[in-house]
Amino acid sequence: MLRTMLSKSPRIAIRKAMLPAFLAVLTSFLGCAATPSESMKAAVSARDCAKFNASLMDPEFETLGRGESVWRYRQHTGDRSFATSVEDGRFYFSRVDDEPWGVLSQKIADPLLSGRTVRYSADLKGDVSDLVTHGFGAKSGLYLRYGQGRASILAEHEPNIGQWDWQRVALEVRVPEGFDQVYVGFIYQGGEGVLSARAPKVELLECLP
Repeated sequence: MLRTMLSKSPRIAIRKAMLPAFLAVLTSFLGCAATPSESMKAAVSARDCAKFNASLMDPEFETLGRGESVWRYRQHTGDRSFATSVEDGRFYFSRVDDEPWGVLSQKIADPLLSGRTVRYSADLKGDVSDLVTHGFGAKSGLYLRYGQGRASILAEHEPNIGQWDWQRVALEVRVPEGFDQVYVGFIYQGGEGVLSARAPKVELLECLP
């Protein structure tokens, strides 16, 4: 019995010595592996990309102000403090009263959004004062709302205040798994002036060349 125990003990010791190395290799492998949602998500076909790219309705703002328009206006509270108008496919957003912010947006709903990165862009031109009487911060530009809790990205691009000529700007965000809609549009949160916009567009990042 003693000989049997002595003959097995070196093997046990070797196995114990190898265990930390084995665990380290296993941990490294698991850390590098893609999560199931990443590895199992199918690529977006060219046809689906084209369909999604057309999901933003009325990019020339022709229905703005009508009851059936996809573009919806809202503001902080109180009497209307921002004017909206359209001319030759260009949208104009200007301050006319004291409320801190106003938003014009529309909902984009598509199952492809879940777990993917969406890019929202438009041409903007600004003449927006940074002199404000509120504490929200002076900025104006693109608006993107997504996911749980209505997380929003508010004009987080440059430029977004002051004076600038037409320039293409964009926002990007990864939509959480299980969410299939976003809201895109424009926010005015500056002082006196006007924000001009044209050619808004939504795209999936993996559809871009």
